[in-house]
Amino acid sequence: MSAKIFAFRPSSKRLRFSQVVYRNKSSLGLWQENINTKIKLDIEECWAKEVLSTPSKEANEYHYVLPMFPYPSGNLHMGHVRVYSISDTIARIQKLSGKNVIHPIGWDAFGLPAENAALERKIQPDKWTKANINSMKEQLLKLGYEFDWDREFSTCDPKYYKWTQFIFLKLFEKRLAYQSKAEVNWDPVDKTVLADEQVDDLGCSWRSGAKVEKKRLTQWFIKTTKFAKQLYYGLKSENLENWGDIVNLQQHWIGECNGIVVTFSIIINDTVKYFDVWTSQPYKFIHGKFITMSKGNIIVEDLPDTANNLVCYNPISDMTIPVYITDDVQYPEGRDIYLASPQWDENDSDLSRRLGVPVIKDANKINVEAENIIATEIAHKKNVGGHAVSSKLKDWLISRQRYWGTPIPIIHCSNCGTVPVPHEELPVTLPEINSLTLGIQTLAQTEEWINCKCPKCKSDAKRETDTMDTFVDSSWYYYRFLDPHNEKMPFDKDKLVGRTPVNIYIGGKEHAVLHLYYARFMSYFLNSLGWTPTEEPFKKLVVQGMVMGQSYKVKSSGKYIPAGNVEKIGKNYKEKETGEQVSVQWEKMSKSKHNGENPEKLLATYGCDTVRLLMLADVPPATSRHWSDATLPGVVNWQHRLWLTMREFLTHRNDDSLQTKKLPTELLNRYEQKLWDSKNYFIATATYHFKHTHKLSVGISRLQALTSALRNKVPPKIIATSTEFEQALAYLIIMLSPVTPHFSSELWAGFVSAPHRITSQFDWDKGVLEQSWPTVDDNFKLSFQCKVDGADRCDLKIKSIELESLKEEDALHMVLKDKSVAKWVATGIARTQYSVYPGCRAILQIFTNRHLKKPKSQQLEDAVKQT
Repeated sequence: MSAKIFAFRPSSKRLRFSQVVYRNKSSLGLWQENINTKIKLDIEECWAKEVLSTPSKEANEYHYVLPMFPYPSGNLHMGHVRVYSISDTIARIQKLSGKNVIHPIGWDAFGLPAENAALERKIQPDKWTKANINSMKEQLLKLGYEFDWDREFSTCDPKYYKWTQFIFLKLFEKRLAYQSKAEVNWDPVDKTVLADEQVDDLGCSWRSGAKVEKKRLTQWFIKTTKFAKQLYYGLKSENLENWGDIVNLQQHWIGECNGIVVTFSIIINDTVKYFDVWTSQPYKFIHGKFITMSKGNIIVEDLPDTANNLVCYNPISDMTIPVYITDDVQYPEGRDIYLASPQWDENDSDLSRRLGVPVIKDANKINVEAENIIATEIAHKKNVGGHAVSSKLKDWLISRQRYWGTPIPIIHCSNCGTVPVPHEELPVTLPEINSLTLGIQTLAQTEEWINCKCPKCKSDAKRETDTMDTFVDSSWYYYRFLDPHNEKMPFDKDKLVGRTPVNIYIGGKEHAVLHLYYARFMSYFLNSLGWTPTEEPFKKLVVQGMVMGQSYKVKSSGKYIPAGNVEKIGKNYKEKETGEQVSVQWEKMSKSKHNGENPEKLLATYGCDTVRLLMLADVPPATSRHWSDATLPGVVNWQHRLWLTMREFLTHRNDDSLQTKKLPTELLNRYEQKLWDSKNYFIATATYHFKHTHKLSVGISRLQALTSALRNKVPPKIIATSTEFEQALAYLIIMLSPVTPHFSSELWAGFVSAPHRITSQFDWDKGVLEQSWPTVDDNFKLSFQCKVDGADRCDLKIKSIELESLKEEDALHMVLKDKSVAKWVATGIARTQYSVYPGCRAILQIFTNRHLKKPKSQQLEDAVKQT
């Protein structure tokens, strides 16, 4: 359908307009006015529909861009604005590049905050959560984020947590979900158990901040340790990109898998109890003569006072061995059980003498390496362990004692014991509660819901009253997004092929241990069932730093005060009312610290495109963002310069006299060459950072530099008639559109309205969001860098068309001709790594023999692989 837009006609006093017919949506035609907030808001209202629903291109190559989904608190904070500005920009760049982009959003909707908030307001958690979701969704739409809303779901929806329960039952069937008494972390404020990962270095709850207490309770665990070795070495996969120091954080948490675990059993008060025994010397499971337990071990607590002559069953040797209770042992880190083999280990022999345990020396010799393997194989065959793991890594404690979570689908029967809920009876839904004012906070208080029939013997039984940690809900959601409406299974494997692993996963560094570890475990487990095509769930990580606000704290009391209550005297800060000294620092934004910023206020004051620019400019995603009004002038002035550039372009294109005016050929060619160089250089460098390093701030700075090049004393005649100027301006608007989609849509509509268009390579019938990402011209020379042992040694220039087809062998031969490279590789080349970024650059890294010595961790990895 045709629409009307305005084209410029010059006037001696002011610009005037005439109507022309154009298929694309019309510009507002406000170019004669200086850009201001009102115009920006008008532009955003005008283009909101187009920005939120860009038609997808038909492409076979999928690109899955996934930001970590939010907890629905009801209000976006600046951290949300940052992460979703990053994901939306990356998704739009990939869409312009011809990819079939998947960019979903959902809600991590269970958990304590919603329940606590509902209790305070005396309303139901589900009603509170749904209202918050509606509020936050409206805010996300205001910011112009183009999510796949048809994939949207909430983890508190029974249609979703049915499948969380289904996956739990699969874990239970595989003996990876189990119940055990353990010393746990108890949050006295939220009145629930916390996993070790949810307690900070000061021993405080990650959620409430309360000092954690120790309790001994029977809880549900998931045996994540079963996959520890795979998770550890999976971090070295070449398929992982840009994980940076997250690899180190994950490896440190998992620990080097230098031992194995086997489950032993012991009978106490006519009850069989199971416990794990870890050792770095698996042969001891065959030749172990006794074990020791620390006095603090959970089993010791249940021993009767008269207990003596304790024995436990070793499933590897198929024998019972003595148990001694003592703290006079150097237990492995994180363990309080030790397996001793005194006839083969001198330290164990000394321990035997200290404990008064007789030792019978064995005259035969054993092949330790061979018996290590045999012990592990027996454990695997009997399904009693044998998995490699570090001594310090514990299984995942998932029990929570609050109402608002996924019910654990287990029934406890006095006849049959622990019985899983049949699959056909899922989901086990939360009971409806009439009022939280009655103090109902746990499922244990809902008798009518608890009482049920055993699925096996049909006798009276009771439901499990613990709910799951919310991290279980979020451990597999990235797969559900690819098949969100499946009612027969969690997801269809065919829907994952070609779409997983997630191409780019975006979120805060604070989730690098907790959520990322759990998500990786769940992906490995689901892959072991044959449900997924890959083990690792995420290919590339973009980790964003926190948004920091400037806080003011009274030195004498430590009380935080608003910025308005502070005055600066010289270099010092004082509280206005009292005159007391105030310390100033950058901290994570928080209401309690009075250093937060309301996104709604920013949207009303500057418009969403300016807010997005503010979040993305100046610092790369991984760096903490210091929020300050001082950053505003830079992006506001840039928008003003872009507006002026379009105004001048339209003015000169509408000036018929400039179309006939001639410039000297030499001068014309000089400008054309300069514009050609600028256009290609900034396309190459902006593309590299937008697509490959994801340093969006650097990409934006390249666009700012291209703007300057277009405004650097370019004669009106060139603006009016130059092909290169027209192309450069068009490419600038296209590359800007993922960052500021509304503003760029208006610039493009104005650009398209100009007469005398020279270039035919753009689809003039479509908006800027439907164009193609620019590429450099074939003859433009790109950078080919060579690094030797990490240091830059040469930078060659090669035509783009030649660089894309340059093979590694030819690339190496080429750089070795350079003297500055040859002298640094005289000691010999150990290996090379060659990376080509089409249309951007190529990098050849050479590692010489002087750096051949491997670190201990690498040596250990090689040794384990050989074993």
